[in-house]
Amino acid sequence: MKRNFLFQLFAGLLFFSFSACQIIDSEAAEEEVPLTGAQWLAYSEIQCGGNPWGYCNTNPDTEVCVKKYVQDQGFTVLEMAMAPAPAGLIVCEACHCPSGRTFNVRVQEQDVTKLLAVGFKKVV
Repeated sequence: MKRNFLFQLFAGLLFFSFSACQIIDSEAAEEEVPLTGAQWLAYSEIQCGGNPWGYCNTNPDTEVCVKKYVQDQGFTVLEMAMAPAPAGLIVCEACHCPSGRTFNVRVQEQDVTKLLAVGFKKVV
Protein backbone atom coordinates (compact mmCIF):
# COMPACT_ATOMS: atom_id res chain seq x y z
CA MET A 1 0.00 0.00 0.00
CA LYS A 2 2.78 2.41 0.96
CA ARG A 3 4.70 1.52 -2.24
CA ASN A 4 1.64 2.12 -4.39
CA PHE A 5 1.10 5.53 -2.80
CA LEU A 6 4.76 6.54 -3.30
CA PHE A 7 4.64 5.38 -6.92
CA GLN A 8 1.50 7.44 -7.60
CA LEU A 9 3.02 10.46 -5.88
CA PHE A 10 6.22 10.15 -7.91
CA ALA A 11 4.30 9.66 -11.19
CA GLY A 12 2.12 12.69 -10.45
CA LEU A 13 5.10 14.93 -9.67
CA LEU A 14 6.88 13.74 -12.81
CA PHE A 15 3.81 14.47 -14.93
CA PHE A 16 3.40 17.99 -13.52
CA SER A 17 7.08 18.82 -13.92
CA PHE A 18 6.92 18.09 -17.67
CA SER A 19 3.61 19.86 -18.21
CA ALA A 20 4.93 23.05 -16.57
CA CYS A 21 7.59 23.47 -19.28
CA GLN A 22 5.25 23.73 -22.25
CA ILE A 23 5.09 27.00 -24.19
CA ILE A 24 1.65 28.18 -25.14
CA ASP A 25 1.24 28.64 -28.92
CA SER A 26 0.57 32.39 -28.62
CA GLU A 27 3.78 32.86 -26.61
CA ALA A 28 5.79 30.88 -29.16
CA ALA A 29 4.39 33.01 -31.98
CA GLU A 30 5.46 36.19 -30.16
CA GLU A 31 9.05 34.93 -29.83
CA GLU A 32 9.33 34.19 -33.54
CA VAL A 33 8.39 37.70 -34.69
CA PRO A 34 11.55 39.37 -36.02
CA LEU A 35 12.25 42.86 -34.74
CA THR A 36 12.51 45.22 -37.69
CA GLY A 37 14.20 48.57 -37.32
CA ALA A 38 16.24 47.40 -34.34
CA GLN A 39 20.00 47.65 -33.93
CA TRP A 40 22.49 45.91 -31.63
CA LEU A 41 24.90 48.22 -29.81
CA ALA A 42 27.82 47.27 -27.58
CA TYR A 43 29.58 49.03 -24.71
CA SER A 44 32.98 47.90 -23.40
CA GLU A 45 32.86 48.33 -19.65
CA ILE A 46 35.50 50.49 -17.95
CA GLN A 47 36.76 49.73 -14.46
CA CYS A 48 35.99 51.84 -11.35
CA GLY A 49 32.54 52.94 -12.45
CA GLY A 50 33.66 55.24 -15.26
CA ASN A 51 30.69 54.10 -17.34
CA PRO A 52 27.59 56.17 -18.16
CA TRP A 53 25.55 54.16 -15.62
CA GLY A 54 28.08 54.82 -12.85
CA TYR A 55 29.47 52.44 -10.26
CA CYS A 56 26.34 50.28 -9.94
CA ASN A 57 26.56 49.62 -6.23
CA THR A 58 22.80 49.25 -5.86
CA ASN A 59 22.73 45.84 -7.55
CA PRO A 60 25.48 43.24 -7.85
CA ASP A 61 24.27 42.42 -11.37
CA THR A 62 25.70 45.20 -13.55
CA GLU A 63 23.54 44.06 -16.46
CA VAL A 64 20.50 45.33 -14.53
CA CYS A 65 22.16 48.74 -14.07
CA VAL A 66 23.00 49.01 -17.78
CA LYS A 67 19.43 48.18 -18.78
CA LYS A 68 18.05 50.65 -16.22
CA TYR A 69 20.42 53.37 -17.47
CA VAL A 70 19.32 52.90 -21.09
CA GLN A 71 15.65 52.85 -20.07
CA ASP A 72 16.10 55.96 -17.88
CA GLN A 73 17.40 57.78 -20.97
CA GLY A 74 14.00 57.12 -22.54
CA PHE A 75 14.96 54.17 -24.74
CA THR A 76 13.31 50.77 -24.86
CA VAL A 77 15.69 47.84 -24.45
CA LEU A 78 14.41 45.12 -26.77
CA GLU A 79 17.10 42.59 -25.83
CA MET A 80 20.22 42.57 -23.71
CA ALA A 81 23.24 40.34 -23.27
CA MET A 82 26.54 40.54 -21.42
CA ALA A 83 29.70 39.00 -22.84
CA PRO A 84 32.19 38.16 -20.09
CA ALA A 85 35.86 38.95 -20.39
CA PRO A 86 37.67 36.34 -22.50
CA ALA A 87 39.63 33.76 -20.52
CA GLY A 88 43.23 34.77 -20.05
CA LEU A 89 42.61 38.44 -20.89
CA ILE A 90 45.20 40.70 -19.29
CA VAL A 91 44.01 44.22 -18.44
CA CYS A 92 45.50 47.02 -16.39
CA GLU A 93 43.94 47.85 -13.03
CA ALA A 94 43.69 51.61 -13.63
CA CYS A 95 40.25 53.18 -13.65
CA HIS A 96 40.47 54.18 -17.32
CA CYS A 97 41.17 50.59 -18.44
CA PRO A 98 38.50 48.26 -19.84
CA SER A 99 37.33 45.40 -17.65
CA GLY A 100 36.99 43.08 -20.65
CA ARG A 101 33.22 42.70 -20.29
CA THR A 102 30.94 43.93 -23.08
CA PHE A 103 27.29 44.85 -22.69
CA ASN A 104 25.13 44.41 -25.78
CA VAL A 105 21.73 46.09 -26.05
CA ARG A 106 19.23 45.95 -28.87
CA VAL A 107 17.27 49.18 -29.31
CA GLN A 108 15.07 50.77 -31.94
CA GLU A 109 16.89 52.43 -34.82
CA GLN A 110 15.81 55.94 -33.74
CA ASP A 111 17.67 55.49 -30.41
CA VAL A 112 21.02 54.51 -31.92
CA THR A 113 22.50 58.00 -32.46
CA LYS A 114 21.97 59.09 -28.85
CA LEU A 115 23.51 55.92 -27.44
CA LEU A 116 26.49 56.20 -29.78
CA ALA A 117 27.11 59.64 -28.24
CA VAL A 118 27.64 58.11 -24.75
CA GLY A 119 30.08 55.44 -25.89
CA PHE A 120 28.07 52.57 -27.32
CA LYS A 121 29.30 51.16 -30.63
CA LYS A 122 27.35 49.51 -33.45
CA VAL A 123 27.70 45.73 -33.57
CA VAL A 124 28.61 44.62 -37.06
